[in-house]
Amino acid sequence: MDKRIILIILWLLCTIGMILHFNYHIGELFYGIDIIRPDANGEVPLGVFIIRSVFYHIPFVWILLIMYRSSKFWKISLFVISSLYALAHIGHFIGELSNEALSISQVSLLFTVLVTSLMLVFEHYRYWKQDHTN
Repeated sequence: MDKRIILIILWLLCTIGMILHFNYHIGELFYGIDIIRPDANGEVPLGVFIIRSVFYHIPFVWILLIMYRSSKFWKISLFVISSLYALAHIGHFIGELSNEALSISQVSLLFTVLVTSLMLVFEHYRYWKQDHTN
């Protein structure tokens, strides 16, 4: 399979995983679990926009770069970016494990996303190091 297709699928899987992560939080409403933050004031903080952009929106840019750019610069850049994402997923997974109200659904999902992000790093490394035939 073309390496670019593999990378695109892995980016999409990581993005879908993070969307599901949010949906799992919201889904707790159906079971009567209070998900309102103690400091909520009715306004969505700027940090939420930043997190959504980093994990939901910007990966579309990485996918477009994979589709339309194949220079060594972009291959190295995307390898570094995927490594930063993997570090964020490691931190997120560890943070979920240290949560007092441990959710087995969240843990299993975040573990899957973490493994996927590590595969993404590995595949970006291979894409960077391969010859320019693909």
